Amino acid sequence: MKAFLPQALRFVTPTCLLATGLGAALLASTVPSWAATVPLATDILPSGVPLPVPAPSFVRPPEDSSTELLGHAGGARDWLARQGVSLTIQDVEEIWGLPAGGTQRGATYDGMTAAALMLDTQPLFGLKNGLFNISALQIRGRSFTAERLGALNTVSGYDAGRSTRLFELWYEQGFLNNHLNVRVGSLDLDTEFLVSQNASFFLNSSFGWPLSTSSNLYSGGPSWPFSALGGRIKWTPAQPLVLMGAITDDNPTQGPFYSTISPTERDPSGTTFSTHGGVLFMGEAQLWLDMARQLAGPDAPALPGTWKLGGLYDTGRFPDQRYDANGTLLASPDSSGAPYYHHGNWILYAVIDQMIWRKAKNSGKTINFFARAIAANQTRNQFAFEIQSGFTFDELLPDRPDDTIGIAWGTSLYSAQARHYAQDSVRLGTSQPYSLTPEHHFELTYQAAVTPYLIVQPDFQYFMHVGGTTQDPTTGKRIHNGVVAGLNITTTF
Repeated sequence: MKAFLPQALRFVTPTCLLATGLGAALLASTVPSWAATVPLATDILPSGVPLPVPAPSFVRPPEDSSTELLGHAGGARDWLARQGVSLTIQDVEEIWGLPAGGTQRGATYDGMTAAALMLDTQPLFGLKNGLFNISALQIRGRSFTAERLGALNTVSGYDAGRSTRLFELWYEQGFLNNHLNVRVGSLDLDTEFLVSQNASFFLNSSFGWPLSTSSNLYSGGPSWPFSALGGRIKWTPAQPLVLMGAITDDNPTQGPFYSTISPTERDPSGTTFSTHGGVLFMGEAQLWLDMARQLAGPDAPALPGTWKLGGLYDTGRFPDQRYDANGTLLASPDSSGAPYYHHGNWILYAVIDQMIWRKAKNSGKTINFFARAIAANQTRNQFAFEIQSGFTFDELLPDRPDDTIGIAWGTSLYSAQARHYAQDSVRLGTSQPYSLTPEHHFELTYQAAVTPYLIVQPDFQYFMHVGGTTQDPTTGKRIHNGVVAGLNITTTF
């Protein structure tokens, strides 16, 4: 994913730097006409994001429509670009198979088509550093994880409910030479917050918006494929440091915390624009640094890294994991079944993205490491701790300079209240004997650049303790470890 990849894909690492604010100070002098956080096409992808070789600085590349399937579209793209208009369309096709374990062997298809329109306000209206963005999704297929695997962590970010929907709709304005910019509208927070650049390369959805947030927040929070009304501010007080904060509605689909109706069924068009429920506050501090030059001096090969600390606080009402509204154990036959609701909830996290080896100065042959740790409130959340880690290898294979290989692992640990509920259920005889145990998932993936606009990614995943239990609490039967094989094909038009 270097010079061989299309414009929209091969610069996704700079895109991630932009999306997280790490290149804002550098970008301010190189792209004066665009707001500091211009999203490229890959910001709309929840997983399987291509990774070019990281660089210690960012220079926005020139537009090159010839690297996309439709090319210059008879000159239409070039004309639109002169007017400040950019349109990107991406298509993702996936097939997943379960040769062993899980609940039902077989294969399942899912897919997505995404379109994003961006308007630069300077050529259109003479307003410098303004950007309008609107995007939409068409999600299709069936859920492999729900129907065949039974795991807590879905095998792909595209393993979502079928819908044709609005994704994001916002306006952003840059100030102070783009060292400060403000975005307002309907926002998807997982394109900027809690992001690990290298983790996003993997297909399992937990490496994007993790289980700790998707299961502990209403409708999974403002995360793909949902967005929520709110605003985000980003400030670069000094070149290595970026500070971000966001305030949004905490319930994108306006539903209860527990529901038999899926979030995509509740809001199939993405136009609910909910103001129901609580307010979600999210903040993050980010530090960009070059470890090699810090330790070995300016002549050492660059080893860029990104280190982040962040957290969120939700003012909404969250169910206790063990007790009902009357103070009775939820697992008791005498329980009303309606949990006690607490006011407020918090989650904290840390993210490291670090290049740890480079063959030579300016070489594209690199090894990159990532780690992400998450902690959450023990009484309100089913999962209190989560950790993911992995490596990506660029230019590892001879004669394949544009390909990347990755290996990663992740797990989520239950909160004390959730474990106590399981023990209560067995002790009081309201379920088959079982205990909660962390689900572990491993992923080995290979991303190949077949053409400048076509990415093919075969993928292998292995799940231990599928569903996070020793056995199914409703049947008492054990769910065997899952072996998953898949293929992702992404095309940029």
